[in-house]
Amino acid sequence: MLKDIVLETTESEATEFTVSYWKVDPGAAVREGDELLIVESVDDKTALAVISRHAGTLAEILVQENATVAPGDRLGRIDVE
Repeated sequence: MLKDIVLETTESEATEFTVSYWKVDPGAAVREGDELLIVESVDDKTALAVISRHAGTLAEILVQENATVAPGDRLGRIDVE
């Protein structure tokens, strides 16, 4: 079953982020709580980690590095076991 990786709403006021880099490659095993990628606020350049909410395998990256994303956007998908 595929589960979406979603950019959660943050405590900051930022509404736009840039994907800095993915820390996990497609096909890699991930655990709940692992850092999957780093995004940076367009406004104040604050870096934030996107954390896995599921254990499984990173099945797909939907948003590449340097892309602009907003809270609620789908970033990738995890194949949960």
